[in-house]
Amino acid sequence: MFEGLAKRIQSVFAPFGSKGLLKQEDIDQFLKDLRWLLIEADVSLPVVNELVERLREKLKPQTGIVSPQDYLLKTVYEELTALLGSYRPLRVNPRGISLYVLAGLQGSGKTTTAAKLGYFLKRNGKSVVLGAADPYRPAGAEQLRVLASENGLYFESFVENGKVDIAKIQSFMKKSLHDVLILDTAGRLHVETDMLHELSMINKQLNPQEVLLVVDAMLGQEAANIAKSFKEAAPVSGVILAKADGDELGGAALSVAYVSGVPILFMGTGEHIRDFEPFDPNETAAMILGIGNPKAFLRKIMDMQREMEESKPAAKGKDEKFDMNMLLEVFESISKESLIDYMARALPVNANVDPEMLEQGKNRIKRMKAIIQSMTPYERKHPEVLNASRKRRIAAGSGTTVQEVNLLLKQYGSMKKFAKNPAQLKKMLRGGLI
Repeated sequence: MFEGLAKRIQSVFAPFGSKGLLKQEDIDQFLKDLRWLLIEADVSLPVVNELVERLREKLKPQTGIVSPQDYLLKTVYEELTALLGSYRPLRVNPRGISLYVLAGLQGSGKTTTAAKLGYFLKRNGKSVVLGAADPYRPAGAEQLRVLASENGLYFESFVENGKVDIAKIQSFMKKSLHDVLILDTAGRLHVETDMLHELSMINKQLNPQEVLLVVDAMLGQEAANIAKSFKEAAPVSGVILAKADGDELGGAALSVAYVSGVPILFMGTGEHIRDFEPFDPNETAAMILGIGNPKAFLRKIMDMQREMEESKPAAKGKDEKFDMNMLLEVFESISKESLIDYMARALPVNANVDPEMLEQGKNRIKRMKAIIQSMTPYERKHPEVLNASRKRRIAAGSGTTVQEVNLLLKQYGSMKKFAKNPAQLKKMLRGGLI
């Protein structure tokens, strides 16, 4: 996320790395360059003007006590964080089920976002129901049902005779023992009076804890204009930035909260159901400035570990044997989560991560997976039986070499000896320490 903007901003800071003094003319040139850079990144003009004016008031000539580059970076980081708004958690209903209504335009990723939000809340101990409330797109209800089924969420349809059945929703909420109901409401091709009226009626009759607007981050500053239009006509309480991983310039993230007056609460950070996280202004400002976001990477590893632990049957305990099946499971997790890419995004832009090295790491994991997948079930459980002929067969079947098979077996042996017991080793592996 925001890699394009981060690289451009780093180029604005770069000339100050060798300066010992910061003069007024240096500040003026810096602000001029920053202004044009943000405009080119599709940041809303009112946001650009506000940030530049705040910086103009704060930045003063420096006489060498602090590095000019560090001084500029620190000041811009503080003002960016303030401009992005402050994070707040979702409001909850202390006396029953919490209702979150999702709204948005067609193509914004609203239905997928409903499932991601539900899964996020489920991971935090909530019992979540995904509710279909879009009478104009029957396929949307089926998509929501499938997403709920695949991810351990509950599903309920509230569309009857081509309309949203408010009475059914009220009855369901009154009787339900679940913690959260997420309503996926109708989308439109553009902001329409009918849609906004429908959203207002749902709000008046159901009194939800949140009305969350899902906007496509790849729309740039237009996402802020959409949020503003919704806010002026309907009771939107928060924004979810969908597809933020595809936004290289950060125009939406920088514009939405300031222009619309509605706080950003969550971001979709990838295609996987787990790629969804609370919007943190501090972390977002760090990514935009290209100074890295290790907290997000560590959080990703912890989520992976927890998910893998929860997916295992309770019956498997201390007697579970570490074998090639467990190792394959780890490699599958890393591939599925794109953990290598995630790690690269967590590093500062100027860390100069070699793309070829990242690709080599991905390919190496693919080849190791292929080696294990070419083993028989017995060989996976008892890799000690692998003699020369078996290794040649496995190498031929996986499209690798005998040397690579031997290297994997050597690494497997080292991992097995690392921990005093399989549970400890398993925990290490699932934390990403390989």
